[in-house]
Amino acid sequence: MIAIRFLRSRKYKTNSKRWSIVLQLFAIWYMVIITGTYLSSGTDAYFNDHDQVTGQITAGTWEVESSQWDKSSLAFLNKDQTIVVKACPPIKISTKIKNNGRDMKGTTEFEVFYKESGNPMKGQKIGDGIIQPIVSKQVDVLRFEISKPGNYKFRALQRPGHGNKDDSRQDLWSETITVKCEEVKKPQDKEEVKSESVPEKEVEEKSVSVEKEQKAEQKKAASETESEPVKEEVETPDKVSPETGTKLEKKDETVEQDKSEGKEVPSLTEAPESETPMQKEG
Repeated sequence: MIAIRFLRSRKYKTNSKRWSIVLQLFAIWYMVIITGTYLSSGTDAYFNDHDQVTGQITAGTWEVESSQWDKSSLAFLNKDQTIVVKACPPIKISTKIKNNGRDMKGTTEFEVFYKESGNPMKGQKIGDGIIQPIVSKQVDVLRFEISKPGNYKFRALQRPGHGNKDDSRQDLWSETITVKCEEVKKPQDKEEVKSESVPEKEVEEKSVSVEKEQKAEQKKAASETESEPVKEEVETPDKVSPETGTKLEKKDETVEQDKSEGKEVPSLTEAPESETPMQKEG
């Protein structure tokens, strides 16, 4: 017998066909599975919205120093207080302002606002003035004359360019100054008011006590006059001296009392020397 040899490619041709068939079947099976999953699962819808925005983003700001600002900074010392002034207008009100910055290189302005009651910041402007340059850390006094009682406030303006802001002027407000007009009464008026306020009963009691004192004084005076001895003069008949024939003077009880008290009493019997010779001749 004659042996017939086959080519190597022909010999292994069947095996390659088998593997290709297997791969095709696997691919078909895989596609069937994927298609089945898509058909059996739910469907989701996706919407995309696009919006275009244009703008600028700044990373930082750098302040540029103003050429007008002299680095001064004003502040009122008593801005959070309320000062009460008891006086009747016209008077001058005042407030203190201090420069906490550098020296002022020019002047600035202030205004005065008034309201009869309440906050003067919501009232009306009644006047203004000029603040002269203030040295650093020094204090100045602002004054303004008013003509009626009520509430007042000072409003001051900082120097131009304060805080590196050239487009606006910064302001500051002072304390509230309340003016009350109270008339001072004279001392005489006070005494009259006191006398009017005394009750009528007290006045009657005082008058009664005064009358009692007067009666007591009168009784004392009467008792003193009764206790003093009364000197009565007793008339005695005229006596004639036997030697001279002249009449002796009358003696009264007062003379005898003087003798009893030890007082010297001049003798009444003796006559003056000038009368004796005339009496003898008669």
